[in-house]
Amino acid sequence: MYPHVYPKDFWGTFVLLIVTQMDIRFYLKRPDAKQVTAIFARITYEAGQLKYYLPEKINPAYWNSATQRAVQSKRFPEYPEFNARIDTLEQTIRNTYRKYLNDNDNATPSPGTLKELLDTALGKKEAAGKQGFFEYFEDFKTRSADGQRISPKTKKVTVHNTNKGYGTTLKHLENFRKVYQRRIDFDSIDLEFYNDYIKYLTHTVKLSPNTIGDHIKRIKTVLQEAKEKGIKVNPAFESSYFTKPKEDTDSIYLTEAELKELEKLDLSGDKKLDQVRDLFLIGCYTGLRYSDYSVLQPEHIKDGFISIKQAKTGNPVVIPIHPTVKGILDKYNGKLPKAISNQKTNDYLKDLGEKVDALKTTVTKTYTKGGTKITRTFPKYKLMVSHTARRSFATNEYLAGTPSITIMAITGHKTEKAFLGYIKLTPDEHAKLLKLHWEKRAQQRESKLRKAQ
Repeated sequence: MYPHVYPKDFWGTFVLLIVTQMDIRFYLKRPDAKQVTAIFARITYEAGQLKYYLPEKINPAYWNSATQRAVQSKRFPEYPEFNARIDTLEQTIRNTYRKYLNDNDNATPSPGTLKELLDTALGKKEAAGKQGFFEYFEDFKTRSADGQRISPKTKKVTVHNTNKGYGTTLKHLENFRKVYQRRIDFDSIDLEFYNDYIKYLTHTVKLSPNTIGDHIKRIKTVLQEAKEKGIKVNPAFESSYFTKPKEDTDSIYLTEAELKELEKLDLSGDKKLDQVRDLFLIGCYTGLRYSDYSVLQPEHIKDGFISIKQAKTGNPVVIPIHPTVKGILDKYNGKLPKAISNQKTNDYLKDLGEKVDALKTTVTKTYTKGGTKITRTFPKYKLMVSHTARRSFATNEYLAGTPSITIMAITGHKTEKAFLGYIKLTPDEHAKLLKLHWEKRAQQRESKLRKAQ
């Protein structure tokens, strides 16, 4: 008896018939939602049923439950691409199932196994041996915290202040992925991801543009390191469109006259406010960040100068001791007032400012929150924070005629453009500064004439 001879493609056709018995239907998680909602596939096959969420979302207004695709509407112009992605996802589900059958002698995967296979196929879970973006980011964060990460600019170990914030950035990314059921990996961080993520941080998390910019900068830093280590990364992150959002701030500074009023306050009955005031004044006359002027020790002070390595940059800086600073050092017998937390300092500074009449004048502040421009008026003292000291130093020195390059050597600004953006003089102050320069030139000319006579 001759063995039965099957056509060459018989078994492939047989497996295909099994796969076609798989029923895949798409549904919305919240069909009555007013905003976008997740889409899930209900997969029914021989081993049972699996409800599987897809990395896609849509506003129910643009969903056709009969076709299980987006409606063809001018209000949803991206419907062709969206439907193409749904088609691709359906084909991926079928191909993943077919591959399992081929690799396992036509044994049917359980719903749990099928879910794990789809997680890997769609990038929700990394295949064994491959380090994905989130794993890499977690390792990056750990190396940063442990002092093992090298800065590509300085070629030195990055300092603690430089590494702050990576944990928060990672949490936002994880929440974004979870909320929108979105695949995020080295190859998928493109301009579409960028635009959607900016919208998420703006409208859902309601962060300011500058805070969003910090998160984008950290993502770009992680991707740049991964690329330099040979990991294939989507090149979109280097695009001029993948930018760090930024918004000019209306941060205040205290004038010389306001600082003198603050210095003259009699705080002998409130030791805590007295110490906060004195430490703040040290910041105003040294230009140091709070992380530096709050940890100054006697060993940093010698021969009329303060020498310290800055916590944020690791760079050394030398600053002459201002008479006000010398008076505070004498008051504390060569030591410095005891520092408290930055947050507490900010709270006490507002209490201090309220005691100064000049700081009760109103200031208008414009900022963006949740994508909306907000303009509010505050008493000036309400806007006082520890960083106000550093900005006050830079602005007052500039107004006094100190060369920008000299101030920048202390503040650490790399370009004059960045420095001038930092101090943000008002039109009145620019006019007064110009008048001051004219007066100085006039005095110099008169001096030359007198000498010539």
